[in-house]
Amino acid sequence: MMAFTELGPVLHRVVEGPIGPLHSIDYGGSGQPIVCLHGVTGSAWGWYDVAAALAPRRVIALDMRGHGDSVWSPSGAYDTADHVSDLEKQLDAIELEQITLVGSSWGALVALEYCVHNPNRVGQLAIVDIEPSFEAGVEDVPARPRQFDTYEDALAWVQEANPRAPRSAANALTYGGFAPNVTGQIVPKHDPFFFEYWPFRSGDHWETLKKLTCPTLFVHAGFTFVQGDVMQRMHETVPGSRLVQIAESGHVIPVDNPEALASELIGFLGD
Repeated sequence: MMAFTELGPVLHRVVEGPIGPLHSIDYGGSGQPIVCLHGVTGSAWGWYDVAAALAPRRVIALDMRGHGDSVWSPSGAYDTADHVSDLEKQLDAIELEQITLVGSSWGALVALEYCVHNPNRVGQLAIVDIEPSFEAGVEDVPARPRQFDTYEDALAWVQEANPRAPRSAANALTYGGFAPNVTGQIVPKHDPFFFEYWPFRSGDHWETLKKLTCPTLFVHAGFTFVQGDVMQRMHETVPGSRLVQIAESGHVIPVDNPEALASELIGFLGD
């Protein structure tokens, strides 16, 4: 069992992106920064327990556009390439020279594309539970609640969706990733666009995988729609990469089993 370090105050940072403000949370720490990217409908708060378990390493989690406290696109400009452009702006503004990049789900595709186009800036890459291409279409979006009466109701839903999540991770995702709307209902802090449309489903990143040159870790969940044979093929596509499975986790590993994910990251990164 890993010993968690209680997080001190976090630093909220807002920088100007291509279409407006982009928010990030700097969880503190030292050394080469570990920059974390969430998946669709997630937020930077989804990395709360991972950051605690990685201390004293420095962890920075970003809100992708349309999510958390980052700008929403009025034109629905949410292609993976748009997020890569945002990531470039954020890292330039924070003046990070070299980083470790960790992406979960859609965030992993953003991390992959950024890494290939900025090979001198990424020392290590972790791709967490995603496939490079999809059979499901962009409008094949799973139904999920749009609003709750109270934060407690939202928390109950987060815990149901992530049944193995520690209470601290569920709390962080709920109280950081939901907010009251004008009628007092508790709603997810993401553009309603994502209730209907997931743009990344139209992408194909197999050719990008072939261009990876940095040390790469692939992480597969035990309870997920992501196919194990696909992640095995991804691993085989990138020479020298490592593939691990976190058996006791659903798809959103940073929330559902942050301790195990942090353990694998520590083993990958070393001292």
